[in-house]
Amino acid sequence: MLHCRVRLNNIGPNIMAISSGYYGLRKGSTKSHTYSVLDGKQITKDRVEGGKNPRTYAQMVQRCMITTIGSAYSTMKTICDHSFEGKSAGMQCMREFSSRNMMLLRTSHEYNNGFFGFNKYQQPGLVPGSYIISDGSLPDALVDACVDSVDASGKKVTMTLALTDGETVSEVAEAMGCKNFGDMCTVALMYPKVDGSYGFGAVRFTYISGASVLESFTVAVAGDAVTATPTFTANKLRLTVRMAADFATDASAEQTYMTAITSRKVNSNWLRSKAQFNVTDAAPSFSEAIATYPIGQERFLNGEVTSNQKPTSSHDNVPSPDSPEGDGGNTGGNAPSPDSHEGEGSNTGNDGGNTGNDGGNTGGGNTGGGNTGGGNTGGGSGQN
Repeated sequence: MLHCRVRLNNIGPNIMAISSGYYGLRKGSTKSHTYSVLDGKQITKDRVEGGKNPRTYAQMVQRCMITTIGSAYSTMKTICDHSFEGKSAGMQCMREFSSRNMMLLRTSHEYNNGFFGFNKYQQPGLVPGSYIISDGSLPDALVDACVDSVDASGKKVTMTLALTDGETVSEVAEAMGCKNFGDMCTVALMYPKVDGSYGFGAVRFTYISGASVLESFTVAVAGDAVTATPTFTANKLRLTVRMAADFATDASAEQTYMTAITSRKVNSNWLRSKAQFNVTDAAPSFSEAIATYPIGQERFLNGEVTSNQKPTSSHDNVPSPDSPEGDGGNTGGNAPSPDSHEGEGSNTGNDGGNTGNDGGNTGGGNTGGGNTGGGNTGGGSGQN
């Protein structure tokens, strides 16, 4: 006997069933169904056939957004697949990263504020952006970095970690968010590479018992960071990091971004602090990026949004103030060239607008000359 539990209530318009069964969880498609797994549950959907045009402007905007977020996560996965407190490592952290940053990305697109760059069509790799790479209940690490120099040929970046001029081990540890032995502060770096994309590396300081500042922290590296050498002089902690890839130029210091994450283990749970890059001049801009996407044929007369037109509200679809409504013929006046087949029909619409205008002269009212005779009815007949 086979045992299968199926739940059918409140599962959304596109999902047929959420179930768990004797045969376990499966993925893939049959002729009529698509199977996937979400949070350990079997999801069954109708298979979609004959989809809509995938190259509309709206589709390309969405593809640009998803590509940008996906490329960022892939590059910073070393950290971001386990950096959100209360989320399990892997899928849940990826969703949290995508959700949090997608909202910021859409705002940056809407206001063109320069906080995020956008991937061009088929452009691989990370582009700079004010990404949230960690979040949790711990206070923000009081670590800020002033990049002193970049040696492009030597693949090195040297920075001063501003730690509120800490003189003692405890002061430096506190500024890094480390209160207990075993606490960690991870410095994350986003840097411009010679190939035009951005690289990502991380340096982790672990607080241990020691007689001096340098003896009180062990250092480890991840991502593009190959080696990290800390020094402590004049109450300043400096860090020289050798990266895996060449910097774009020796002047890349101003385009190298940094943030820091504090981590602490309490019982079996890891607590994190919030960490976000501070980028204000990211490139490519949205307009530069979207111009490279293969937007398909747009039917402007059918109400579709073109690549150089932002979506507008219904309040924007009003007649031009330069032509009074009584004149009619708005649709016919905006007709295509009479040299085309469609244009001949539109000329008829324009004649309808003139007839409506004559009606206005006779009746003296808005109904005869303005909206009904000249504008909508006359122009509509022309399009047919």
